[in-house]
Amino acid sequence: MSTNHAAVLATYRHLLRATRIAFSGDKSTLKSARKLAQERFRENKSLPQESPQAAQELEHAQGVAIILRENVVQGKNVGGDKYKLNIHEHTQRLDNDTAGNLKGTKKSFKEIKNSQF
Repeated sequence: MSTNHAAVLATYRHLLRATRIAFSGDKSTLKSARKLAQERFRENKSLPQESPQAAQELEHAQGVAIILRENVVQGKNVGGDKYKLNIHEHTQRLDNDTAGNLKGTKKSFKEIKNSQF
C-alpha cells in the first residue's frame, strides 16, 4: 500500500471526526485525544511516502478511527452506581450470541493501557 498526501490528510480528518463522535461532551478527553493524534502524525511526517512503515502507520490510524467511532462509548455518572452511556448512531450493536463468537478480540485493561495509538 503506498501512501500519499491526500490519503494522509483524509485519514487525519477521519481520525478527528472519530474523536469528536466518541468523546462529544467530554472536552478534556477530546482535547487529549486530538493532541495525541496530532503528535503521532507529526512524529511520522518524515517517513518516506512509499515506505512500508508509512503504510502501516496510516493503516493503524484508520483502524484506531474505526474503533473510536464504533466501539468506544463514554459514560457519565448520574448518581450512585448508575451511568448514562453516550450510545450514538455509529456505535456497533451486537446481540449476546454474536458478541460471544468474537474470539480473540478481548484485551485486558493493562494491554489497552500499554498500547500505542
